[in-house]
Amino acid sequence: MKRNRFGKIMRLVWVFSLMLWVETGSLAMAQAPGGQEAKKHFLSMGTSTIGGAFYVIGGGICNLIKKAHPDININAEVTGGTHANLVLLGTKKVHLALATNDEAYYAHNGLGKFKGKKFTNVQGMLGGHEATWQLYTLKKTGIKSIADLKGKRISLGAMGSIGNTIGEIVLDLYGLKMKRDWTPEYIGHGQGPDALKDGRVDAVLILTSMPVSAIIDLTSTHGSDVVFLSPEEDKMAILLKEHPYWFRTKIPAKTYKGQDQDIPTFGHRTILVVDESVDAGVVYAITKTIRESYQELVAVHPAMKEWTPENATQGILNNIPFHPGAEKYLRETKLLK
Repeated sequence: MKRNRFGKIMRLVWVFSLMLWVETGSLAMAQAPGGQEAKKHFLSMGTSTIGGAFYVIGGGICNLIKKAHPDININAEVTGGTHANLVLLGTKKVHLALATNDEAYYAHNGLGKFKGKKFTNVQGMLGGHEATWQLYTLKKTGIKSIADLKGKRISLGAMGSIGNTIGEIVLDLYGLKMKRDWTPEYIGHGQGPDALKDGRVDAVLILTSMPVSAIIDLTSTHGSDVVFLSPEEDKMAILLKEHPYWFRTKIPAKTYKGQDQDIPTFGHRTILVVDESVDAGVVYAITKTIRESYQELVAVHPAMKEWTPENATQGILNNIPFHPGAEKYLRETKLLK
């Protein structure tokens, strides 16, 4: 009697163990076409602070990939933006990242703030939208031009964002040295307008795609009291000569409430970069899915309208190497020759 009871208990233990093995095994593996088991890939993508376009776009891309490829799980990580993303990617703390073409060039070649930290593992996947210089203040500050920022407090975005570097470059052109002639503040995109309204800063800089939700919110209540500041033509010419990876652009009239005229400014290209060690098949699948899901991505953020075939190699070609997986797809579709 005891032996039969023991046998029943052992069979129950065996069945339970088998069920547990099947359940846990299904978490680690996904079923691929043809009944083959596909390895589950867990990846992370550097984006930006909450409120920034990179955060919204990165989250949209990750959700799209997870839906199209259950075996590829990508999480969007909140970060300080471009510079922080490239450091995280260069040190293999994330697998993919949104960045700007100029900073990616610096990171890959160990230049600028990446001097002594050459991240050759940073490779290109796709070119996307432009990131635009948008520096704004309120009329009550009395600031009418970049030259008027002497002695002021300027938000450059979160620590590690692209505004940190470019803001310093532009003000330096006006003879305004950081921490001597003006004070930098490192405030996330979403918090910039409140800091400006509260008087904690005198101006806010953001380099990202248009329109910016934080500026939309500010202009919805302050309208024409918002003042945009851009380099004058003589300064713009110098900037573009010294930094040929930047280009002229504008904030079109009516982008924001109370902004009735085009605002000449400059920008650079957003690109999606990836660590060289990520599986080529996975990178191919991600590249293909992004390129062939245009309407779904446009619904995520207006800037995704610029993720077109024409821009697929922009900011990467002749700037940094393509990842082999991305290059394979781009050559197959004749987007890269």
